[in-house]
Amino acid sequence: MGRAQKIKNRIKNSSFFGSAYLITVGAFVKILQLFIRPNEKQILFISYSGRQYSDTPKEAYNMLRNDPAFKDYELVWAMNKPKIYVQPELGRKVSSNSPTFFYHLLKSKYWVANSSIDRLIPFSHKRHIYIQFWHGVPLKTLGHAEIGLSKLVQYWYDHVQFDFMFTYGDYDLEKFKEVFPKTKRLVEHGQLRKNIVTRYQENITPERVKYQLGIKSEKPVLLYVPTFRGYQAREQTTLTQATLEKLSETYTVIYRGHYFSEAVKKGKVITADNYSLYKLFMITDVLITDFSSVFFDFAVYGKKIFLFQPDFNEYHVRRGVYLDAQEDLGLPVAYSEAELMTLLQADEYNYQVLADISQQYNSHSGEEAATALKSILMHLS
Repeated sequence: MGRAQKIKNRIKNSSFFGSAYLITVGAFVKILQLFIRPNEKQILFISYSGRQYSDTPKEAYNMLRNDPAFKDYELVWAMNKPKIYVQPELGRKVSSNSPTFFYHLLKSKYWVANSSIDRLIPFSHKRHIYIQFWHGVPLKTLGHAEIGLSKLVQYWYDHVQFDFMFTYGDYDLEKFKEVFPKTKRLVEHGQLRKNIVTRYQENITPERVKYQLGIKSEKPVLLYVPTFRGYQAREQTTLTQATLEKLSETYTVIYRGHYFSEAVKKGKVITADNYSLYKLFMITDVLITDFSSVFFDFAVYGKKIFLFQPDFNEYHVRRGVYLDAQEDLGLPVAYSEAELMTLLQADEYNYQVLADISQQYNSHSGEEAATALKSILMHLS
């Protein structure tokens, strides 16, 4: 974890520093608002609060930069470390860790994000349009339902004003009504990230992905995606190195950790923390995760999903979930490594569960979301 992230965590987790940050930066933004008028055709994009160039904001960016209707728009990316992103399609980049970030934010009429774009300062923005594509179906609790949430983050959930918040369907629409009470309009047209699946399938072959990752084996691919706990767990939370090595005898094992997690860098396991999750989906035969909502997006492929939750009881008490994956969704869950091995070796798998999950929680197409986003931008310009 970098120094900047450690400072951010200290501010978020301290009542004193959190309050000081909210008051100081909030006042700074209000002063800037007196002097900065937004460019009516400027859009600012940010992914995971500046940590990545990925997900729905990236899909929205590429869609708009290739659309003649938006050829005269200024498209700006905000990143914590803009210099490390050298993709040829990237135009203007700004640092989201710099105080000047708020100048670029206020200068842009439209904001496109998949988490916080306002650096946890939920200020009024009457001359701007805040468009939120949350980064997943809410499986883990959020807002007031989340146990041990810092006051600064809770204040943001309670007061942030999204002008438009895109949802997968009825389930997350109802949840987000509770989590983000000041949202002006919830847009039930699905998530634009679903177009990533279609675009990759049309332009990238699985063979190319395997080549980029150095995979030469014909063994089936197992993708392991554990999530971040956010607390010092007393129980086992992830697969041990010994089990990963054992799985490598049967599978090509790829580990992709949460952006707050430490990477696995031992043995035969391929680490792909900075590789596109949706490219990994293309070559994955089996997905293993725990309490991550990533399986909602992977279910559309109709490939096996298993959940490994050895700390089930502790996680429910210390973090909290809205849905029990086994009871509510019917997914196979292992509570020990031995149980997981047994599930993986079983001859049968209930693929209908995957179809039901996609139908209930992720039924809208990416094109539906794309049309809705363009309509918002065109009608409010």
